[in-house]
Amino acid sequence: MNGQLSEQPLAELISEIFRKGLSGTLRLQHESVRTIVYFDAGQIIYAASNLRELRLAEYLKKQRLVSEEHLSSFAKRSDLSLVADLSANGIVDRTVIEPLITRQVIDLLRVALLWTKGSWEFDDRSRLNDSVRVKLDTPGLLVQAARKMPLDFVRSRFATQDESISPVTDAPDYHGLLPGEGFILSRLESTVKLRELIAISGLRELDAARTIYGLALGGFIEREHALNALSVAKAESSTGSLSATLSDASPADDTRVSDLERSRKGELEDLDTFLARVEAAGSYYDALGVNNTATPEEIKSCYYTMARNYHPDRYHLQAKTPLHARIEAAFAHITQAYEILTDSKRRSAYDAKLAAKGRARQTAPPAPISEQEPQREGLKHENAGVHANSDLERAANSFNEGFAALKRGQVKRALTDLAVAARLAPQDPRYRAYYGHALAAEQRTRRLAESELLVAVKLDPANASYRLMLAELYYDLGLFRRAEGELDRAISIDPNNAEAATLMQRLEAVRTTR
Repeated sequence: MNGQLSEQPLAELISEIFRKGLSGTLRLQHESVRTIVYFDAGQIIYAASNLRELRLAEYLKKQRLVSEEHLSSFAKRSDLSLVADLSANGIVDRTVIEPLITRQVIDLLRVALLWTKGSWEFDDRSRLNDSVRVKLDTPGLLVQAARKMPLDFVRSRFATQDESISPVTDAPDYHGLLPGEGFILSRLESTVKLRELIAISGLRELDAARTIYGLALGGFIEREHALNALSVAKAESSTGSLSATLSDASPADDTRVSDLERSRKGELEDLDTFLARVEAAGSYYDALGVNNTATPEEIKSCYYTMARNYHPDRYHLQAKTPLHARIEAAFAHITQAYEILTDSKRRSAYDAKLAAKGRARQTAPPAPISEQEPQREGLKHENAGVHANSDLERAANSFNEGFAALKRGQVKRALTDLAVAARLAPQDPRYRAYYGHALAAEQRTRRLAESELLVAVKLDPANASYRLMLAELYYDLGLFRRAEGELDRAISIDPNNAEAATLMQRLEAVRTTR
């Protein structure tokens, strides 16, 4: 089997081999550079290249493990032959060389994964005879590669915005996901169209597409058009523009356009009108422009139309201006409106509140290390976000909103705001910790929660609260030894922590029953 990297790039080939558990060799040719990658049961076990900078001899020289004189005596040997000769002659112990080989293979693959031109050939009959076996985190390697791929190339990998994206039941055990990647996974509860996932991602269109592409490569989500380059040719041409298809196609899951959507189709409000209407809205129904009898499908159609036309990232040229702050605030409110009105239980509760006009909105305690939490009433939010003239201020505002929602038990809303805060200020341990804490509320996102909490602990190792959050997560996962370890660290930092003492009692109860 063979083909062109422009049609089937290395990342997709590796992803397919990993997914199908194939064994064999994958030979690549990129201009004058030749590379070969060996697989065993889907796992990458070794790779080599003729590129001088990526030859083992160069790594040995940089580490000063072998002199130029010794290396010259083994000239023109393959890397594996060089390993055997150095080991047999007692020059370098094999256990010392093996970590260098792993580093070499990772460097080599990171270079080859970015190739968009060249040829490939896969042979499932060829095997690696040498005993060298590297151990790599293939899902993590693919996700990291996607982050660096050119946006134009990523655009070409999606033929249509109607492609379905689905969650997977057993995601890879990888803890290096970025907040934006984790947020997309946390919102993917069921199969959705690509356009829908991009609209709610909080990222610019092509950035969102690249994130989704990377998650699919790593096996964290499943694409409808599965990558099967080794078995059949691509079913559709991928030369179309993602931006064009996203802009021109019809609303998601709406083959029969509703009367409500049809009445608006040729008369979408311009931005100023949109902002004025949302800011003056007295209810969630007013914000979305629907009546209180609208069906979930009509609400969904209206929301995604607004997301496609008024998402803040469409106006990135106005970033850090009062106008952009208004757009962000308005979009956050219509997102909250959409989430409540498409959830039958939350919608019933909201309708009851509207009927009982005298009920005041619940107050929330202030976010940690914050003087006060911004207060809002309904959807009237004069000057909301006008002073958020930097990413850090935007992050702080989103965190305050998310923390308040978390305390009110509105986990979905909290996830939206806390993910924005973590994405805008990824080095702030507070944002990462509470985003992880929100993710821990749902069983299916607890793996992501661990990643966020581990980052928070790494950023602020002396914070007992973050370690306690991590201990509670491990307890819920049944990882009692890990929970006890984190709890011991939390107590050593804050011996009088009442919550830590309570969790310790629960752990001791578990020990006595085992």
